[in-house]
Amino acid sequence: LRAEQSKLPPSVQGQLAEMTMPPLFIFVACTVVSAHVHGGSPGSESSGMNALLREIEGGGKTRNFIQRWFLGEIPDVQVGSAKGPVTVDKNGVKEQTFISPAMKLANGEILNKWLPIDWPEGHILLKAFTADVLHAGPDGKVPPVTPCCGGPYEDLRATSFLHHWTVNKWQLPKSVFQRIVDEGGWEYALAWNEGFLPAVAGAGMQSGANGPCWDSNLHLFFGIGNEVRGKPSKHVVGGPEESYEFPDPYGIEFDSDAMRKIGEFMVLNTHLIDLRNVTNRRSCTECECSYLHSHAPDNRTVGGLSCCHSTDYDGGKCPVTDSAVSSNKTYYIRYTMKWRDFDASSAKPLEVITFDASDNNTKWADLAFLSGGFSESHADAHEDPNTMATINDPRSGDLLGYRACHIEYYVPKCNKLEDHCIHKMHNSWEVPYPMDIVFVRSHFHAGAINMTTSTAKGPVCTGHATYHDGFLVDISTCTLGSETPAAKLERGDKLSVEVVYGQDELPHFGVMGMSFVYAHVPRSSTNKADVLI
Repeated sequence: LRAEQSKLPPSVQGQLAEMTMPPLFIFVACTVVSAHVHGGSPGSESSGMNALLREIEGGGKTRNFIQRWFLGEIPDVQVGSAKGPVTVDKNGVKEQTFISPAMKLANGEILNKWLPIDWPEGHILLKAFTADVLHAGPDGKVPPVTPCCGGPYEDLRATSFLHHWTVNKWQLPKSVFQRIVDEGGWEYALAWNEGFLPAVAGAGMQSGANGPCWDSNLHLFFGIGNEVRGKPSKHVVGGPEESYEFPDPYGIEFDSDAMRKIGEFMVLNTHLIDLRNVTNRRSCTECECSYLHSHAPDNRTVGGLSCCHSTDYDGGKCPVTDSAVSSNKTYYIRYTMKWRDFDASSAKPLEVITFDASDNNTKWADLAFLSGGFSESHADAHEDPNTMATINDPRSGDLLGYRACHIEYYVPKCNKLEDHCIHKMHNSWEVPYPMDIVFVRSHFHAGAINMTTSTAKGPVCTGHATYHDGFLVDISTCTLGSETPAAKLERGDKLSVEVVYGQDELPHFGVMGMSFVYAHVPRSSTNKADVLI
């Protein structure tokens, strides 16, 4: 921490040097208060040393205090390439479209970048979110701002592949935020050269995206894969118009002014692969290490994220045909949001909770080796030998050897003439607080058939795959809480997932199986620690 402090401006260093005792007092006080006022809401699941650690992680009360009073407020500036006007429909729903900062790639190159993005102003209840990929016009200019999706600037799946893209909330000092903006976002290699900051930047877990993974893993609000791109109705007759859409009175709460005061801002993590002229699309999009001429930190890994974080970081690049003429292409993410002004008397805010089928951590969002926390048994995983073997298979996956969400896993090849070529993963969690589930989005990769999220009362949602021209273009979602009652869970109830992949004569590298649950969590009385800060 002292080393990182030395990188800050001298004036900030001086302020930090003078606040050694006050933060220690606030640190302990906030932790004690927190332990007594949560009463069954996100954050109440932590205790002991893990609760102390959370105080300085993104969104923690001590972190918020230090950020607000000593590290600078985030300026109210445009950080993206363009943004459109705010429109209002007859029902009072507001809408605005934004275009992200630019990203440049040559044929076959891979980019993994954290881009600060613009966000609606005010205290809002976000009702819908949809995004797609654009390319620059022939003159190289930013495309005009039109609501998502379609149009002449929309890029095709055949030329650009979104391995993953996520909308996250970060919390960092003002000076660091300004550097990220000035540099056009943080590339994967650059971010990790900054030391501990990216590892503790994520604020989602403690401010709207609580879930069972560690602090910086999968605490996202929207996005995730190549299938969440454009309007679902483009590929599915009768499908929803928006990728994410929540029935009244539900939505996700954001307050731009309050966020800026404590150093919070929204970022878009975009892992984009340029597919122009690549020689093997499947090996490219599944990040097969030998094909990309890169290797993971663990030599047992043969494919997945560890081999293709970015061309700049690990040298991974998809080979292109000999006749290909290499050229740079500029890409953007266009995203359209709909919201209402927040009304505390009627709104029911949603928590975004990510359940990863490869999770074997024994604590909900906390470190297994530290004291305290809400215990997880993963009963369904332990009852299935195939699931346990898959979780422990080092050929794909992150955080190998740790109790964690491993993000990815490996699906072996199968002889269709001799075997029933279906691969299944099962897992389960005991939830640490009561919740009403109103929206579910599944995420998996090409080759998958479906994913089912269930409670003890039966299935809540099955996400079915839709394929077109060899690409996974849609996974069906489930909306509850209006015509269909919300799925209710009490503290300690079990939530289960099953992920089903079809197998063929080749293995699938770095596949995923995640259930993104959007749930209303009844809140306890006002947290006095928040009032103090």
